Amino acid sequence: MDQDKLEEMKQMIQDEIQSIGSLKERVAFKELMEGVFLSLYETNLQMYERLEKRIMDDLAYDINRYLIQTGIVEREYFDPSHHLMSAMRKEDEEEREHKISEVCEAIEQEGEYCLATVFIQCDVLELEKILEKNLSYPCVLYGENEQEVTITLRRNRRYMEELENLYHLFMKNGIPWKTVNAPYVFKMVDLILTEAPEELKGDKIERFQVSFGELETSVYDNMIPIWNVRHLLLDSIGFPVACDDHESYEHTIFIGDYGEENAYLVEEKSGIRNVRQNKESLIVTGMIPNAKKWDITMIQKGERRKIDRYRYPIMENLRKDGFSERFHKRVGQPIKTYGEIERFVRGFGLENYLEYQGCKLEENVDQETYSMNFFMVDEIRESNGKRFLTLYFKPIWKETWILRDIASFIASELQAFYPEYRCGGKLV
Repeated sequence: MDQDKLEEMKQMIQDEIQSIGSLKERVAFKELMEGVFLSLYETNLQMYERLEKRIMDDLAYDINRYLIQTGIVEREYFDPSHHLMSAMRKEDEEEREHKISEVCEAIEQEGEYCLATVFIQCDVLELEKILEKNLSYPCVLYGENEQEVTITLRRNRRYMEELENLYHLFMKNGIPWKTVNAPYVFKMVDLILTEAPEELKGDKIERFQVSFGELETSVYDNMIPIWNVRHLLLDSIGFPVACDDHESYEHTIFIGDYGEENAYLVEEKSGIRNVRQNKESLIVTGMIPNAKKWDITMIQKGERRKIDRYRYPIMENLRKDGFSERFHKRVGQPIKTYGEIERFVRGFGLENYLEYQGCKLEENVDQETYSMNFFMVDEIRESNGKRFLTLYFKPIWKETWILRDIASFIASELQAFYPEYRCGGKLV
């Protein structure tokens, strides 16, 4: 239904009018067409246009609504009251205290103690080699005196668990998952202490100093991973309303204080059947008969401000908008050609970092990337015998240490379309 068809319909009516011989019948037919038929047709056309616009808006909603941004910031520049970015782990907002008694107890019971978590600015392949060697590094603990110990490095799992928890929350709320572009998370490393500081005097470890040797210029302490996700604890409004199935209840949660432009996910172990947002309220349907406090995860919207200071770029998983992108996302149409793969890769808008050079299906190749969706396991298809679908990229960004992580993000997103292959990437 469009304007051309409307004009065609008018022409047909005009021809029919000319074919009526009786003047009285011609006038009656013309009034009928003008007053009823064409008005109804134009009304239907307007309703169709509004429906089309609504569908387009819905398609855009799916693409943009749950955008996740991630970054990392020095502790001295971290702002807990920031309008957009929050610490991935709440405990990072305050300096840790290492009481000597607690350190000794942890080593006695568990055999180790995490002294700190550092950010290692190096390429993913280099970091993997460092961790595989399981080397020890000399460390000096300072209290009222000092004690020499050794520490080892271990990949930090706490921030990776935050990504996994977010994935499960998306699944509970019926929201399609998009890989989170979080390269800094995979470069966080724990300093593990296995020697009890029994010779150290005082109540706590005042400070410590580690000699990392060749790694010295790549290790940064007091770094806080951040993202635009914030956790809330909110009350129900009024009493639950029983649903027609006599099993479920509808709960209303007020979110007006936090902004209706944000996206909200609800955590509930009893099970959620439906969550919908109605301006300043969340309507939650589930088998929960009583009013309660709700664990809400808010994905914050907003623009970065000029006064924000970030040493490292903020990464995001938003794709370029457009009808083709919206349609592919909505209908889940599979990617079948090399041209569509290129469209998919370029849709992330990461050309400032990597330039896509094409892809190949190969029997055996050493891919240089890792899965950012490490928590998603294909339990149906066997991994043995899978062919490799390798994306090739040309480095563009001068800070090359982050490029294989960005390639890992792209390959992890593509993996959802090709579960029969092992998707990965290489720099050329």
